[in-house]
Amino acid sequence: MATARRSTNRARGPLKGRALVALGLALFLGVTTSVVLRRSTGIRTGKQILRLKEEKRSLQAEEKYLENQLRRATSRRNVVQEAQRRLGLTRPTEAQTRFIVPSAGNDSLSGDRAAVDSGIQP
Repeated sequence: MATARRSTNRARGPLKGRALVALGLALFLGVTTSVVLRRSTGIRTGKQILRLKEEKRSLQAEEKYLENQLRRATSRRNVVQEAQRRLGLTRPTEAQTRFIVPSAGNDSLSGDRAAVDSGIQP
C-alpha cells in the first residue's frame, strides 16, 4: 500500500522532470515560430516595397515622356501643320487680314470704327 500512495502523491504534485522539459520545448517552439513568421513577413513586405518603388519610378518616367509628347503635340507649330494637313486651312495673307481699330474720339467698341485693311481702301 505504501507504493500506491507514493504514485498518487507524485501525480498530484507540481510539474517536475519531463513535464518541465516538454513545456520548455513547447515554449521555445512557439517563440521561434513567431520570430520566423515575423521575419518572413518583413522580408516579403520589403520586397513588395522595393517593387512598388521601382513601379513608381517607371510611372514617373512615363508621365514625363507623356507630358513632353503632349507639349510637343499641342505646340502652335504642330497645331498649324495639322490644321493645314487635315482641314486644308492656311494662314491668311496680309491682303486677307483686316484690323479694326476704335476711333480716337470714341472709347466704346460699339461706336464708329475705322477699318484698316492692308492694301484695300474702305
